[in-house]
Amino acid sequence: MRLVLISFLLLFLIISKANSDITKEVVKTLEKSNNYTFKFIQKINKKKETGNCILVFNRKINCKYDNSNKILISDGKNLIIKNNNSDISNFYKLKNTSFYRVLDKKFLIDQLKVKNVNTENDNLFVDLNYQNLDIKVFFDREKLYLKGWKTTDIYNNSVSTEIYIQEVNKIIDENLFNISKYN
Repeated sequence: MRLVLISFLLLFLIISKANSDITKEVVKTLEKSNNYTFKFIQKINKKKETGNCILVFNRKINCKYDNSNKILISDGKNLIIKNNNSDISNFYKLKNTSFYRVLDKKFLIDQLKVKNVNTENDNLFVDLNYQNLDIKVFFDREKLYLKGWKTTDIYNNSVSTEIYIQEVNKIIDENLFNISKYN
């Protein structure tokens, strides 16, 4: 019995050490990353959409959806979503959305310093909570870049976003995040 307990404890320590090492590597990768250009697949309940985004880790993002021509832009404080089939843009305070934390590199790093990256079904992830909203953030197993997130939107829909990084730390035109033209 003692041998079983010691074996279990050793296995637990080895797994904890491995997760801690992976977490440190994810933090290093995040610290070196200022922005990503990526393709995405977003699933809201059963509906699937695709597109391209530029994410800058100061809470800025600019996304264009492929088929609907919808756009999603954050200037770091506000978020707009505009459908091409409507003249009306939907404005949101970014701090009222999960993007407020997903796009915040400092928050992600701070959370990773107190929580280890978990592994499940060959996925690396960390569970976060913001304003009673659960956010699961995924990381690429090979390059340790952000790989996506899963959360609930403001309409209580399950939202899963997978991202496929194309470029890291490219020079970005800040005008991409200017939402004043949508007022």
